[in-house]
Amino acid sequence: MTAPENERRALAPNGEERASKKNDRKGSPDEELLEFAVSLANKLQACGAETYRVEDTITRIIKAYGCGKVDVFVIPSCIMASLEGEDGTLETKIRRLHRSETLLDGIERYSALCRRICKEKPDIAEARRLLDETEKSVRRYGSLIYYLSALLIGAGFGVFFGGGLFEAIAGGLCGVATGASLKFIGRFNVNPFFTSFVCSFILSFLANVLAAVGLCRNADIATIGAMMILVPGFLFTNSMRDVIYGDTMSGVNRLVQVLIIAVALVIGTSAGVSLARYVFPELNSVLEPIAHPIWIQCVAGLVGTLGFGLMFNMHGRGMPLALFGSIVSWLVCSLLMKAGMKEPACYLVAAACSSCYAEIMARIRKFPATSYLLCALVPLIPGAGIYYTMDFIRRGMAPEAYTKGLATAAIAGAVAIGVLLMSTAFRMWGEWRKRRRAGK
Repeated sequence: MTAPENERRALAPNGEERASKKNDRKGSPDEELLEFAVSLANKLQACGAETYRVEDTITRIIKAYGCGKVDVFVIPSCIMASLEGEDGTLETKIRRLHRSETLLDGIERYSALCRRICKEKPDIAEARRLLDETEKSVRRYGSLIYYLSALLIGAGFGVFFGGGLFEAIAGGLCGVATGASLKFIGRFNVNPFFTSFVCSFILSFLANVLAAVGLCRNADIATIGAMMILVPGFLFTNSMRDVIYGDTMSGVNRLVQVLIIAVALVIGTSAGVSLARYVFPELNSVLEPIAHPIWIQCVAGLVGTLGFGLMFNMHGRGMPLALFGSIVSWLVCSLLMKAGMKEPACYLVAAACSSCYAEIMARIRKFPATSYLLCALVPLIPGAGIYYTMDFIRRGMAPEAYTKGLATAAIAGAVAIGVLLMSTAFRMWGEWRKRRRAGK
């Protein structure tokens, strides 16, 4: 070491030495492992994975490598994780999520990678390489399939909620318009409120225009069918699940997002309908929904669920099995309602059956239950209830809006409880099997 270097070290002994120690510590095995675990969890979160799955991913990886005690806290937009090593050092990572989507193929692939990492325990460099390969392998459908999915959602639920052929066509066209609006606005990274407002305005106005020119008999049904793309039914159900499961902060965060989107849908739909009825004053009559047989409702729900499966990038041979869950859920719910059971109880039992089916299929095929559960829950989303609540608010009918809103919230809560009860039972069973094996 030269004299000038000795003088610099003497003048600033604390600064450079602390920096040197910090750089040495930055590359510690504990820090690298935590960084990898948080990166993988962040990929899962960006694909729309549940809060508990994101937390469980980090915990499993750290425990698999036996590197100390880990604490994880996750909300929909942020991951915070700390690792206390065997030597008492504490590493902390915070990762902010700026944008997410529902990407089922990504959830399946990243979950499979987590299981592989925990089983094989490769070195961190190899684990990062596998993460990069997995990220490149995630499949997405092209624009043609995307618009087809929007068409299927609008058309399928146009029939499911009591429409005929004309409502199916109008709902499909409105669905395509909604999908195109989402795709265009998504390029500008605008907030969900503005996106929901613009899309709901376009689809409601278009549905009423189609009714005015004779291509649709019931504009409300066509609007509901296409609005299923925008209705935050999954977000609402997941918020209820998080609150009941104990992830209160995550649940409240999601619930606030639901309220923001709901307000935007109310304003956008009201503006679209008001403008359409100003241009076409004769748009005042509303026909009653058609009471379709159960088998038609199941087929229509299956078509709409297929649209969601394609929109959420579901791939693989398990797709027909996942779609079959939608028939199971609505068949159970419909038969119970015909038997005279109260509506919330019907949805609770149907959601429990859906969750049971999803958990069984997930264990048979070694895939996350998310894909199967999402498809099974699609027909149970109270889309019509949310729409009519918004419509009552638009027309200033406060008592009716309050009653319908409470009924809709009760259904969403019942669905969340049904899913939670069954998933908890399967977790308890899995924990019992694990302890039994350890005892042997």
